[in-house]
Order: sequence, then structure tokens, then C-alpha cells
Amino acid sequence: MHNIIETKNTYLVVDFVNDVLKKTFPGNRFKQSINNEDDDKLNFACPYCGDSQTDSGKKRGNLYIKTATYKCFNDGCLKFTKLTRFITDFAAKYSLPIPNVSSDAGNIKVETGTKRGALIEFLMNPKVKDILINFKQLADRFFLTPCKDAPIDSPIGIYVRGRNLMDLPAFEKSCYYDNREDKMYIFNIDYRSDRVLGLSIRRISDDYPGPKYDIKNYSQFIKNGLIPKSDEATIVKIDIINSYYNILNIQFNLPIIVLEGQIDAMFLRNAIATTGVTKSKNILGTLISKKNARILFDNDDAGKKETFKLLKEGYKVFMWSKLIGDLRNQYPSERKQINKIKDINNLYNFYIAVNNKMTFDEFNDLIIGYFSESEFDLLFV
Repeated sequence: MHNIIETKNTYLVVDFVNDVLKKTFPGNRFKQSINNEDDDKLNFACPYCGDSQTDSGKKRGNLYIKTATYKCFNDGCLKFTKLTRFITDFAAKYSLPIPNVSSDAGNIKVETGTKRGALIEFLMNPKVKDILINFKQLADRFFLTPCKDAPIDSPIGIYVRGRNLMDLPAFEKSCYYDNREDKMYIFNIDYRSDRVLGLSIRRISDDYPGPKYDIKNYSQFIKNGLIPKSDEATIVKIDIINSYYNILNIQFNLPIIVLEGQIDAMFLRNAIATTGVTKSKNILGTLISKKNARILFDNDDAGKKETFKLLKEGYKVFMWSKLIGDLRNQYPSERKQINKIKDINNLYNFYIAVNNKMTFDEFNDLIIGYFSESEFDLLFV
């Protein structure tokens, strides 16, 4: 039997696997269980293939302690990979913490790696930025053009002007397109060094059936031969940090606004985007504390549900209902358009429509006035 004890600030492999199984097999307690009677391995149902569909008693997934590898013996799967890749795959899929893997007395342990100090040290380490690819290399290799230079009547030109992106500093520095003009490439870039964590591809057609954003991590740059291989543990960390758009340009000593959409984050000062409410859980309380976080999720059911939770936990959150109410009183003839406001981009577009003299700074000053950490303001959320 493994003598693995969870200590403060320690997140073990067995705990990580347990979280993965709960996410992969919800409601199936048998498949959620781990057999750890063998000192050399953890045995459990394979989260890659779902394991046997005909015999629920079979568990063919094995994580080998000493070699730090994973192997599935299901004939339809036969997955074999390093532990670090196993962790990367399911941490990204289920928004679980990305840990550091080390060896201690023959037992694999995983330190959280998401402690505030650890991540900030990683972000500030000059050696990490030396690893990152230079933005110009990517832009030149794929013949990318700045979206700000797109012809007014082109698909990209129409799209960015329709969203009022042209005068935003972040848009000018991070958004490009190729000659197909059916998508926008949004680079997660450090504006000071022009180094890139990764990128996302935003389809500009509302009729596109797939997800709005397709995030490309640093490990995919390596896989595609764009850059040479590097230390895998470092690449794992870079990949998880790439989940947060604009993270390299944040001033951590100032209030940080946390949004869902990358385009929304371009409209605000010191803002990051998590591309969904679920990914925010990994960064809140680690890189971003309750003291400096400002939660501004979308004005929809999913965004409000998560906002309610975070307000009760002591975070400052954006009061969409209060703002919408103020707009209805101020612009009674525009109620139909006001009711369509679901995110920050919608809100900015509305203000430009009714007050085309509003500046970037004026918009930001207005937004800051609608945050609250009081549970008495729950109805205003």
C-alpha cells in the first residue's frame, strides 16, 4: 500500500488522478476508484478511452510510479505516454491545476505549482521569456497582416470595425489575419519583448458551427516544428499560463479585471480573459487574490451563476443588473438595444452608438464604478 501523505501545499498524483476520474466518469463510483495496492503503480479505468464498455469490472489504465509513465492495456486504446503529458492532457481538458512532478522516496508527488509565489516567479524568470518564440517569426512565417490594416470592405475589415476594435491598444498589437480572411489570430504576447505564449484563432462568421476560439498552446508550436524542443516541465507551465490572455502584460499590484472573452479584455485596462468561467477557478486565489480581483463575466446565465458564487466568497464582482437599469433610465428610447447587451464588447458598442465621443479611458472609468463585494448587492448582479 502506498505511504503517500498529503501535506500542506502538496497535491499528489493520486489526488490528481482521483479528480480526473470524477470528471471523466461522473456518477460511476466504481470507475472513479483507484487501486493503489501495488507499490509500483496506480491502476484505474482509462480516462482516455473510457475503458471496457462490455465489462465494467475491468480497469486497464496503469500509472507507473518509478518510470513516471502511463499505459492503457485496452486493445482499442493502448495509450502510452509520460506522466507529464497525462497531466497536461487532463488538466487542460477539465481545468485542473498543472503541477510540478518530482520524486521523493520512490513516490511521485505533485506540488501545486499554482501557488501565487510559484507562478509569479515563473512568469518573472527571464530564462522563461528567452524560451518563448518571437512574435515576428510567426507573423513572417505565415504571412500574417495586422487586422488594423485590413481594407474597410474586406471580411476582416468589416468585422473589426463592426466591433469597434480599431482604436484599442491591445487589438493593434495582438490581432492579425491571413489571406483567407475568415479568421482572426489573437496572439498572447508580451508587448515589451514581443515574445509569445500561444495564440487563439477566432472565426469571424457567426454561422461557424464550432467553438468561437481555438487555442493553440506552446506545445503545439513544438509539435509542428516551429521551435525546438525544450524542458517538458517548463512547456507544461507555459501551456497552462497561455489559458489566460494578456497575462504577460498584467500589473499585479493593481486591480485585475477577469473576463471570459479575449476580445472583451481588449476594451479594459489591466484585464485578462479566461475563455470561459470554468478556467477562472485555477487562477483566482493563485495569481490573482481576492484583494485585487475584479470579476466581470458575461451578462448571461452561466456568467451570473458563477458571479453569484464568487460574490459570496468575498470577490468584487460586476453589477450588470445595476448598469442595465441605469442605462434604461438614461436612454429610455433604447431599451430594445440595451436588452441585447451580453458582454463588454456589446456594452462598448452601445456607448459608441449613443455617444461616439466616449474614449477608451472614459469607458474604463465608468466600468470601475460598477464593482461591489457586498452580498447586499446580489440583486444588482
